[in-house]
Formats: sequence, structure tokens, C-alpha cells
Amino acid sequence: MKIVSCFIKTFKENVRDWKILILAIVFAPFFVYLMYMYMGDPKISLYNVVVINKDNTGLSSGELLSEWENIKTEEGKPLMRIRVVSDTSTAKKMIKNREADLFVTIPHDFSESLLIFINGSGRHISPLTIYGDQANLKFMTAASFIDYISYSYLALKTGIELPMSMNYEYAGRSEIKSEFDLYIPALLVLSIIMMLFTAGASIVREVEKDTITRLTLSKLTSLEFMTALSINQIIIGLICLLFTLIAAFSVGYKTSGSIALLLLTGTVTCFSVISISIITVCFIRTMFGLLTLGCFPFFILAFFSDSFIPLPKINLFSLAGNQVYLNDVLPTATATRALNKILNFNSGLSDVLFELIWITSIAVIYFFIGIWLFKRKYKY
Repeated sequence: MKIVSCFIKTFKENVRDWKILILAIVFAPFFVYLMYMYMGDPKISLYNVVVINKDNTGLSSGELLSEWENIKTEEGKPLMRIRVVSDTSTAKKMIKNREADLFVTIPHDFSESLLIFINGSGRHISPLTIYGDQANLKFMTAASFIDYISYSYLALKTGIELPMSMNYEYAGRSEIKSEFDLYIPALLVLSIIMMLFTAGASIVREVEKDTITRLTLSKLTSLEFMTALSINQIIIGLICLLFTLIAAFSVGYKTSGSIALLLLTGTVTCFSVISISIITVCFIRTMFGLLTLGCFPFFILAFFSDSFIPLPKINLFSLAGNQVYLNDVLPTATATRALNKILNFNSGLSDVLFELIWITSIAVIYFFIGIWLFKRKYKY
């Protein structure tokens, strides 16, 4: 009964402090729409190829350009955007400015050398020249497509079949149409990380107004207080998660993953963020401190949970056949991986069971560390 009364009290205080509540709810959906604006268009994921065709009068060079332009995705959309220019310096400048991912030069005797080769009078076909920025992740992918299509075209023209062909199978769902889809799991975790402020505000408010003294004198234990707080914040966290997911659906995101499993993962992730928030506020006494110094753990959680950019994985150890990475000390990093499995790989409970157990275990450890620090600081 005491937990229920404390839950109602905390919930009412969160509603009264509506500015922080609204910020937490709309923060991640705002980034969903922002990311969609930059990356949601499937054309943005295309590979931009700039070409100088020195073999303007040749028939084969024109056919090769058409082959490049006609390569399409499974949805029937062009995979590469081909732009023909006449100046080498312009093409190289486009590479440096990331306006193009690949620069291809077709030599002036390409068609002639191909014809001579077909007639049996030549041993080599004049090579294409590939130019690109190795720091651009799209460079090698675009080059691979150009190579494959070019070899296939030459095999067709010369009658020389390729000795081997590749069969492609996909680990994820085939409906992924743009890079935007891949960011949704991280943005969902980002919506939960915002609870660092709402949960923290519920505790700091008691300290700042000195109502913590009344709680100390009451029969409500610190564990009961934190339990009521956690239930309240989990509800808020799930609301943030659902609003972010609705925002993603509103701009065309699709998934056949289990929503129930997503909510279960979201629940344990909410609990983990609450636990970290309790530890954080044990070193903060005012709302000003929460909204300033509290940004430091917020950005640690967001950055090292792959919510901004994917980070390389640093192996720590293997547990029950599952690899544990350095950033898994942050349960939100594990949650990002779990949500990616659920939404983009249609994984079931057995596939993410280890992640759920890991998140819960780390959350429980942090929760009791937070309660211990809280008791020591406030003698509560």
C-alpha cells in the first residue's frame, strides 16, 4: 500500500513537471523525423558514380554505361546513379567532397580493343581506371558493383563464361530499403535513455525541496521508494518507446518483429536506465545540476550504445557461447543489439534471451548500488 501511495505521489509530480516529461517523450521522435529527412529517401542510399567516357564514338562503352545504370535493387529501384562528366579535375573534386563515391574513366580505345579481342586478334581489353576515396565506406562497395557488372558484360560480349557465380542469402529482413531503417533500434534506445532525466528529477525534487527529510522520518523504506519510482518511470519509458516507434511507422518504417518482445526488452532497459539514474543523482543535489552535469552520463550512454554511430566491438569474454563486449557494461548497448535483432532480423525470444538476462542482471546490480549510495548519502 505504501508503494502504491508513493507511486501515485511520484506520478502526479511528474505530470506537474510537464516540461521535462514532454522533452523526454518528444526527444527521440524528433530525431526519427530528422534522420528520415536525411536518410529516409531510398535514393540517398544509392551509390553515386561519376564517369569520364573517352570512348564517345564506341558502341561498347555506351552499352557498358547502360548496364551500370540498369542494375536495380530487389524493389526495382536503381542501385547506382551514373553521372557523365568531361573534366578529370571536376570528377576528382566530386570524390573529395563526397558528391560521388566512385570515379571511373573509360579509355578511348575500349570499344576498339574489345572488338579486336572478340575477333581473336588481341590478347587484352583496355582497362578501366577506378578512382575513389578509401575513407569513404561506399567506395569499395560501388567499385565491387562496377567490377561485377563490367565482368558480366565482357563475359557476355566475348562468349567467355565466368568460372563461378555467387548465391546471395540475407541475414536480415529483405524489406530494409534505406540506412534509416537500420537506425530505428538505436533511436528507440535513445528514447529510453531520456529517462535519465525524468527519473533523476523525481529524486532530485525530493532533495531540493527537502521532502527527503519527511520520507526519512516516515515508515517508507528506500527500497520501497525506489520501487515505486521505478514502476512510475518504466511506464513513462514505455510511453517514450511507443511514441518513437509510432513516429517511425508514420514515415514508412516496417517490421514484422514481435512487438511484445520489443516491449519486454524495453521494460528491462527502462529499469537499467533508472538504476543508472539513481547512481547519478546521488552526486547531484539540484535540478540545475541534473540538467547540466547529468548530460555527461547521458552522452556516455547515447554514444557508447551506438545511438549516434556504430562503434567497433572490443571483446571482453565469452559467456555461455555469447560474446560480451566492453560497452556491454552499459545495458543500453546490449539493448540496441537486442532491438536490432527483433526489428531487423525478426528474432524470437530464444535469440535475444542472453541479452535480456544480461540487461536484467546489470540493471539489478546498478539498482542496488544506487540504493546503497542513496542510503549512505541521505541516511534513508
